Amino acid sequence: MQKISYKASHVEHRARAYPPIGDQLDAAMKLAAALQVAGVPLPDEVARWIDQCKAVKHRYPKSNE
Repeated sequence: MQKISYKASHVEHRARAYPPIGDQLDAAMKLAAALQVAGVPLPDEVARWIDQCKAVKHRYPKSNE
């Protein structure tokens, strides 16, 4: 009888090792917002994305629990 083995690909290893996608997006938004505050010109869609993210954060603030 032959033994079946499975070796995960680098894609699967990386997917499990990266931070959650929400944390990655939050970090990217904070970076873009900091660049905007520093006066770096951003593409219009990035500026809109920052505004949308800020609106969501304002509408649903973190609780102090």
